[in-house]
Parts: sequence; structure tokens; C-alpha cells
Amino acid sequence: MMAAHAERFLTARAGNGLRAVGEIKAGAAIRLREIKGGDAQSSAPFAFCVARKFLQSACHNCVRTGQKLLRCSQCKTARYCSVQCQKEAWPEHKSECPCLKRVHPRIPTDSVRLTARIIFRLLSDPAADGEELYSIAEHQPHLEDMSDEQREGLTHLCSTLKIYLGQENTDRSLPNGLTPISLLARVTCNCFSISNGELQDVGVGLYPSMSLLNHDCRPNCVVVFLGRRLQLRAVRHIQPNEELTISYTEVLAPQWEELLKESESLVSTHAGAVPDSNVYLLRLLDLAMDACISLDQYENALGFGNRTLGPYQLHYPDPHPSRAVELLRVGKLQHYLGKLEDAQTNFRQAYDVMKVTHGTDHPLINEVRRKLEECQAELRMNTQTYY
Repeated sequence: MMAAHAERFLTARAGNGLRAVGEIKAGAAIRLREIKGGDAQSSAPFAFCVARKFLQSACHNCVRTGQKLLRCSQCKTARYCSVQCQKEAWPEHKSECPCLKRVHPRIPTDSVRLTARIIFRLLSDPAADGEELYSIAEHQPHLEDMSDEQREGLTHLCSTLKIYLGQENTDRSLPNGLTPISLLARVTCNCFSISNGELQDVGVGLYPSMSLLNHDCRPNCVVVFLGRRLQLRAVRHIQPNEELTISYTEVLAPQWEELLKESESLVSTHAGAVPDSNVYLLRLLDLAMDACISLDQYENALGFGNRTLGPYQLHYPDPHPSRAVELLRVGKLQHYLGKLEDAQTNFRQAYDVMKVTHGTDHPLINEVRRKLEECQAELRMNTQTYY
């Protein structure tokens, strides 16, 4: 039996929360429950779905991208990287398959598809919700805090959800007095974006116990993902009874896209007056770097990438997974272009951060370790050739 690292408690400032039951070292994976067996270091979602923009490129079971995918012959929407993944996903997919088939080729929003999956699980296994530290029924829908516009939008989503579910599912009663609209509201407030190694949001999931985590601008924990499994890791030493916190808001989160459209003209007109540390310009630098990589313009991409490193350190103080991923991205460009010493420096920095934020067994840190070893081997070979 592996003991839990945390327990639920009532905070003075924010209601329910999580706190450490003992000392937790920086870099440790945090368990929220006692575990007899299985994967003790990460949490499976109560339900999850692949993000709409990744429906054709990510496996609907392990959420990996870059693989040749098999398509479900019935709904023609779900895709899998292997027959094994397709078999593993069937218990979750069998209820949604006729729903996806009914609305094809239209695809409901991520929140609608995720809520439907939650409903299917609650209907098939009502006791599953009771296994969490914080049940779905205990999540607050915050309907009374919504504006009229937000409630109207939620009502439209609920209508879409009912069409998607079909009469055969909407007529069934949910446990604990839950309703489709209250579940949609709970999902909106409490779901997590599931990110891959490049911090792309490939899916969305509900992890009920993790919803107890409160926000802090300087959190003591970060969330990383192993496929669709969520791992909570300490980024500094945590004392017994200290509250566990994460940062809810990413400085460069997708909502900046609309703001960027408004600021693009200002940034281009007054480029000399706007520092790279400006979050709007930093986002543009990232987008420019991605565009150059897509066009095989690696020298230009590296130029943009180098400009992001200082601002990333400012906005994402160590240890933070976003800065580690940016260091890895820039290091790859430097390695490809033969700037081996610069690449080695960035790979080392990325590795030092990821040891804490991802752990030594995460696939991404294995990639960093491999790139660092390749870089060091090439440097040794160049030195031997020179002498």
C-alpha cells in the first residue's frame, strides 16, 4: 500500500483545497489517494475527449500524434494509432459512437463531447463518482454567478448536447440529482486541457480530485501529462499541512489570440519601442518561429527563438514546464544548424528544469537526455577531428 501525499481540507481563503499530509520534496510526484497497485504516480481522467482540432491527428485513446491512425468504421470520427488502442478505448467509445454517427459530419464542441462521456460513465457506473476525493456532484456549477449572456450560451450548448445524446439517453435519470446543464457548467469550470510534450492542448478531461487545487501566482505544484493521465508534481519543498497550489492561468494561453489581432498593428508599427518581454510580442515571436519551422526556414526560426528565451525566463520563473519546452525547441534548432555549444547549454537547462517538473522517467525528459548525449558526442568528435 502506497500512502497518499495529500488530503482534502477547508481553506480560509478559497473553500475546499488540498494540503500535504507530510513533507514533499521538490520534483516528487504527488499521490492523492492510497494505491494498492497500478500507476501510483498519475491520475486517470473520470472522462476525457480529444480536442476538435486534433480529431484527425491524435489517437483517441493514448492521445499521441504523428502516427498513422485507424478510423472507426461506424462513426468515422474516432481514430486510433493501433488495434490495441482501439480495443482499450471501446468501453468509453461504444456509447458515443452512435451519437457521433448520428451527427456526422458535424462535430460537437469539446465541452459537449466531454459532458456526454461523463454522462455515459455516470449512467453505466454511478459508484465511480464516489471514488474521488471530490465527487462531480460536489463540484459547484456557479450558474448563479453567470451573466445572462453566459447562461444563454450554456442553454444553447445544452440543446446541442441533448441532440447529440439522442432521446434514448436524455430520458434516463442521472445520479445525485445532476442534470445535463449543471454538468456542462461543472465541466466549463473544472476541466483540464490535456497537453502533449510540446504543450499543445490535444484533449480535455475531468479529473475530479484535482479540481480541489486552488490557484496561486507562485504555485508549489505543476501539472504535466503522460498521455491522458495527469501527474501533479512539486516544484519546491512543501511542508506538512501546506496547501497545494497550481497556476490556473498561462501567460501565453490561447485567449491571447484575439488580443494579438488587435495589437499586431501596434507591435509592427512601433517595433523598436516594444520590448520582447511584452507578452503580445512574445506570442508573435512564438508564432513566427512556428511558421518559419513549417516553411523550413530554420535560421529565421532560430532568430525568433533566441529572442523568446529571456522573456520566457521572466514570465515563467524556474522551474516551469513551458520554459523547459521552449529551451528544448530552441536547442533542437541550434543542434540542427550546427551550433552545438549553444544547443548543449539549452539542453542542459531544459533537463535541469524537467527533472523537477516532469520527473526522470517522463518521455520528454528522455528526449532531452538523448539530444544532449548526441550533442556532446558530436562536440567530442569535432574536438578529436580538430586535433
